[in-house]
Amino acid sequence: NAMNSGNAFLTGAEAIATILSSWVIADFGSGVLHWSVDNYGNGNTPVMGGIIAAFQGHHSAPWTITEREFCNNVSKLCIPFGIPTVAAITLLAGPQHPLVSLFFAIFCALEIGSQEFHKWSHMTPKQLNPLILGVQKLGLTIGRIPHAMHHIAPYDGNYCIVSGFCNEKLDSSGFFRKLERVVYSLNGIEANAWKIDSKLK
Repeated sequence: NAMNSGNAFLTGAEAIATILSSWVIADFGSGVLHWSVDNYGNGNTPVMGGIIAAFQGHHSAPWTITEREFCNNVSKLCIPFGIPTVAAITLLAGPQHPLVSLFFAIFCALEIGSQEFHKWSHMTPKQLNPLILGVQKLGLTIGRIPHAMHHIAPYDGNYCIVSGFCNEKLDSSGFFRKLERVVYSLNGIEANAWKIDSKLK
C-alpha cells in the first residue's frame, strides 16, 4: 500500500471517513435534487423533464413507486450519476487520488440507490426483506415514518431520501425557503410549494 507510506491504519481511517462523508453529502444532494424537481419545471423541461414528471406526479399517487421494478425505478438517475460519470471523475483525479474516486463512486451509487431507498420507505414492513428493515432502523436509508412527513402538503420539507440524516438541520434552518427566495429574485418563478401555501414566501 503506497498510501500514507504504507500505514494501513491511517489509510483505513481515511477510507472510512471518505465513505461516511460521501454518505452525508449524498443525502444532502438527494435533498437538493428532490427539492428542485418538486418545485420547478414540468415534464417538458429539457433533460430533466422525465425526472421532474416522476417526482411531481408521485405526490398524487405515491403508492405507485412500490410497483416499479428496480431498473425502471433507478434508470433515470443513472444518466447523471452512472458509470461514465464515475469513470470520468476517476480519470480526472488520477491514480494518485484514490480517495476522490472512492468518494464519488459511493456518492453516485447512493444517488442512484436513493430512488430505491425512497421506494422502500413507501412499503410496509411485511413487504420488506428483514435486512432492508434493519438498514432502515439503523438510519442508513430513509425510513417509512420520516419520509411520510414529506407527503404532507405543501411538500415543503424532508426532501432528503438517501438516509434523511440532513432533513432536520435543513428544514429547521429554512435552507430551502432561502433557496426559493434566491430563485424567485433571479427569475420571478415561484416554487410549487409557494403556490400551495403562500405563507412560505
